[in-house]
Amino acid sequence: MIVKDKRIDKVPHGNTVIWRYLSLDKFLDLIVSKELFFTNAAKMTDKYEGLIPKRNQEYLLKQIKKEGYSLKYAEIESQIRLHQTNSLRELTLLNCWTISQHESYALWKIYLGGAKSGVAIKTTVGKLTRAIKNGKDPFDEDIFIAKVDYADFIKDEPENRFNVITTKNKFYEYENELRLFIFHYPLSEGSLKPPYNLSIGRRLKVDIYELIDEIYLSPFTGRWFDNTMVELIKQINPDLRRKIKNSEILDE
Repeated sequence: MIVKDKRIDKVPHGNTVIWRYLSLDKFLDLIVSKELFFTNAAKMTDKYEGLIPKRNQEYLLKQIKKEGYSLKYAEIESQIRLHQTNSLRELTLLNCWTISQHESYALWKIYLGGAKSGVAIKTTVGKLTRAIKNGKDPFDEDIFIAKVDYADFIKDEPENRFNVITTKNKFYEYENELRLFIFHYPLSEGSLKPPYNLSIGRRLKVDIYELIDEIYLSPFTGRWFDNTMVELIKQINPDLRRKIKNSEILDE
């Protein structure tokens, strides 16, 4: 099920610690359904997600013009070449994690979206990949894994789909992201239609107990809520009880 990116330098060691911050509803959905959700790249909040960086687009136009073509022809040719890669973002699915040894106050704030309740799942790259393999999802397809580079210009193969989907603007460098991604291709090229709505995303069966190393409770709720969360998790999945931790951040 998991296929590592051909660029080994973009695949972290299995012991690398990663986090996923979740609102309460998304966390409960995860432990009840035992499924990870992969979002369509075109629906990410970053509207440049999955697109060739603007600087690369400008550079491509200049390079075509240098070949002796008119400005009009160069613009048409560059748009054709860009479209071939950019249009594929609607056929790409993502599941995102943060690489860090410690929990992040900023990411708690961002991913809870103003809410106070939520959790952060702590695990490792190795546990994540094993959880997916052990999940034995009935629809088997390649899932790639790689760290994200933060740059406004792709130096090598800027039209390569792998390079585009693992490059984000420097604005998002604080995320220090590891991402899982699934590539689909146009049906006109012989690709099979998946058994899910690609325009929305897909659910992937995982081994929850292997996936979750620790569950950190939000630092923004009182201890009364922590007790409620512990009881709720115990009722849904008693085996997860011992994995629950209180956030080390004190910010009630």
